[in-house]
Amino acid sequence: MKLFQRIFATFCAVIICAIFVASFSFWLVQQSQAENHFNQQRAIDEILLANAVSAFRVRGEAGAREMLQGWHEGQGPEKILIITGDEQSDLLGRKVDAKRIEKAREYALENPDSKSVHLEYGRWGEEYLFFIRNWDSTEIQRRPSPLYIPGLPLEQTWHEIIILGFIFLVGLALAYILANNITRPIRILGQGMKRLAAGELETRITQLMDNRDDELSQLAIQFDKMAQQLQQLVAKERHLLHHVSHEMRSPLARMQAIVGLIQAQPQKQEQYLKRLEGELTRMDTLVGELLTLSRLETSNVPLEKESLKLVPFLKNIVEDNQSIAQQNKQTVTLSVEPRISENATVCANEGYLYRAFDNVIRNAINYSPEGSTIRVNIGQDSKHWIVDVTDNGPGVDEMQLPHIFTAFYRADSSASKPGTGLGLALTQHIMEQHNGKIMAENIKPNGLKMHFILPKKKVNGKTEKPHPKNT
Repeated sequence: MKLFQRIFATFCAVIICAIFVASFSFWLVQQSQAENHFNQQRAIDEILLANAVSAFRVRGEAGAREMLQGWHEGQGPEKILIITGDEQSDLLGRKVDAKRIEKAREYALENPDSKSVHLEYGRWGEEYLFFIRNWDSTEIQRRPSPLYIPGLPLEQTWHEIIILGFIFLVGLALAYILANNITRPIRILGQGMKRLAAGELETRITQLMDNRDDELSQLAIQFDKMAQQLQQLVAKERHLLHHVSHEMRSPLARMQAIVGLIQAQPQKQEQYLKRLEGELTRMDTLVGELLTLSRLETSNVPLEKESLKLVPFLKNIVEDNQSIAQQNKQTVTLSVEPRISENATVCANEGYLYRAFDNVIRNAINYSPEGSTIRVNIGQDSKHWIVDVTDNGPGVDEMQLPHIFTAFYRADSSASKPGTGLGLALTQHIMEQHNGKIMAENIKPNGLKMHFILPKKKVNGKTEKPHPKNT
């Protein structure tokens, strides 16, 4: 059974039970009221009958007739009957069935203490039968029901059935509306999932929820966020595949050309083999960076980290890059703020963090002119270590600056430089794995500054605080 059918059936069952309980309760109340009314009326009739008997005893037949006549003229009760024994007729001449008179007389003889039927005798022995009309009736008459349709010539029961039937139909309509209101967002969500599974990644369903503000609308919002993230992820994968194929095509074409040259000019084989080796090295670097980038982007397992002394670590990187800088007649310097200790530590994966800083310093060397200085500065605030790498290169256009950390993106200033366009993307992912950040900023008159921000290692649950440098 579908969810709509279940909800609709549940609402219908609740409505039917509610109508049944309400009807039964109403019947019980009416029955109790009718019974009370019957008992009260019978008590009044018995009192009137007793008054008529008392009047007869005091004043005789004339007194009883006078009392009945007074009740009749005042449109009072017509239920008290007095039958004379000889004539077997009512004192006021009202028609009474002879069988009922005989039955009442027999009952009065058998029950002389009855309050509903009583026999009296006149001065000359005449028999007078006093009784309440319908004295033997035990059927309780229902009082008029408020469930009444004016102008409809039917019995009261049919009025009640029609009104309850109308209430039932209205309840079914409300049950249908409520069930549809609950299941419609679920159907929309199911259709959205079906379209998403079919590859329609632009599917969004929030606008179809008619401005609802409940848990189902929140589910639709989460679905749209999921669809958006999937769309971005697929677009990113397609972008990566496009660039990988483009980057692979160029070295493969060059290697194919080199092989052709080796076959055509075997005497230059050694020269061409060196070129072929260079292309293979470039391809190996590209594949390695792609694998590293993919591992960082898709792996759910955090990097293995350990306590790392930041100052000696950066000194080692600077020394490793010093020889490359000297080939371009450049210098790489390291400066440390006075309050930073040699034992300043960070929780990091040394291999990956080395690669992040090395990528940025090598870029600074490649884009800086001869004779320039690449400056590495270590600073801090209350919660972070801040490492700035500043070069003297041409910088990056302000419009392109936010995109330089995108895989395969190469700014105009780097168009003539060798590279894969993956270094800064790798660096950003490595910093994110270390709960840090990397930002780029142009400086005047020329140059680019890269900001590395790393959280300080917590010692006994507290962040390492600045302290004077050891001397």
